[in-house]
Amino acid sequence: MRRRLLLSTLLLGTLCSGHAGAQTLPPLPGVPVPGAPLPGTGTPEAPIQTDATVRPLIPDVISLRRPNTAVVFDINAGNYPPATFPARYLSPAQAFSVFSNAAKPWTVQMEVHAQPDIQGRALPNKQMHYRINGGPWLDVTGAPQVVFSHIGPSGGWLPLNIEFALDLTGAEAGGNYLFDVAFTALVLP
Repeated sequence: MRRRLLLSTLLLGTLCSGHAGAQTLPPLPGVPVPGAPLPGTGTPEAPIQTDATVRPLIPDVISLRRPNTAVVFDINAGNYPPATFPARYLSPAQAFSVFSNAAKPWTVQMEVHAQPDIQGRALPNKQMHYRINGGPWLDVTGAPQVVFSHIGPSGGWLPLNIEFALDLTGAEAGGNYLFDVAFTALVLP
């Protein structure tokens, strides 16, 4: 159809001008014309042409980085038994970080469970406490607990310094006790 229109235009132009001399053809779409300004260079006469569409796809992501070290309390012959009970023992801070680009609300949750030793002994969860980024000490419940929440993108990796405290009553038998701690980062609906 376009060729017929172009041919008709040429024939009509030739007939109207009265001679069959050299004709200047209109440029083909997408072919640059020598001496013409480039599209997008600010010249108002130049129409903007799109040759391709670049469409990056960035998925909604939430990610949690954690250290690969065990949480250890400094309980030794130099500080145990303490002068009085109950006594609180602290762990070194664990440097976590969280990233999210989700526009929705999101949370970081923690779940702590006491792990029985080979004799079946375990310390109760109520003796464990935690705090985030130097905030107040909170009780560990044994159920999933929200330790951090935010709405929208984090703007990079946000630091989460997590500390644990263990309260000893003096009634605990000597032994090696363990707690399993699981962290989960979730985008909320």
